Amino acid sequence: MNADLRPRILTCATLLAALALLQPLGAAAADRPLGVIDSQRIADEYDAARDAQEQYQKFLRELELEVTDREKELTGMYEEIESQKMLLGEEALATKMQAFEKKRADYMQFREGIDQRAEQEYNAKMKPITDQIKTIVERIGKEKGYGLILDSSALGVVYIDPDFDLTDEVLVALARGDE
Repeated sequence: MNADLRPRILTCATLLAALALLQPLGAAAADRPLGVIDSQRIADEYDAARDAQEQYQKFLRELELEVTDREKELTGMYEEIESQKMLLGEEALATKMQAFEKKRADYMQFREGIDQRAEQEYNAKMKPITDQIKTIVERIGKEKGYGLILDSSALGVVYIDPDFDLTDEVLVALARGDE
């Protein structure tokens, strides 16, 4: 199978599965409208979301610099040991090797925690915004009697009737500072 088709097939399969799961709800909620938001558009147009995303990207760049610095330091230590190993006595070589191994262990521990640190930073920056958006969408859904509100950017939707799109309403509520 062509590797380029796999993501499309997976997206279609996911959409079909979601529709199959939602079909029983259709009869019970036939009189309730369907709504859609575009979370990517909200992230692009909502200043606080853009700022949070920029801060998160800055954090990632700083993390990458720290990784690079630590890798350079390890490489430098290793090269120094290699260039001096014939000149050093056993005890001095053992001391340098011990320091190198400790530095390498610290680096490996640092690398293992990077994903967790990145996730924590993302949650610290973005969770308040996503919670605010979710609260607004839930309020709109309850006030206007929507049976279901989907995120079109998460589903890879091909077409949406503009009457179903609530993105502008969410952006207006965010601009007002609604909760």
